[in-house]
Amino acid sequence: MDVKAELVNMNERYAQLGLIEALTEKMLLNAKQQQWDVVSKLEAERSQLIYTFFETPPTLAEAEHVASFIRHVLEADRKIIALSANEQKGILQSSQEISRGKQASLAYTAHHRINR
Repeated sequence: MDVKAELVNMNERYAQLGLIEALTEKMLLNAKQQQWDVVSKLEAERSQLIYTFFETPPTLAEAEHVASFIRHVLEADRKIIALSANEQKGILQSSQEISRGKQASLAYTAHHRINR
């Protein structure tokens, strides 16, 4: 491959990484807004792009840029996972509160039936 073709190929690959990075940022933004359906759809799209990108192993010339990209994506993923865990924790707490309320209501109803 000549130098010009290599540069074109490298630019295309950097553009692929840019698209993956943009999807990652959209995922993080939507996770912060608790739009989990959107996060899931974006992740599926991003996953396919990552798979396609790595079908061709990075060259030595790309290695540093790709390593930086991977670190950035992993950091964003950690933030998304933390947001998801917080959301799950909140849902669990709400569910427990509803359950306690239901139990209290049942106990109240049962008490009134006995005392009639």
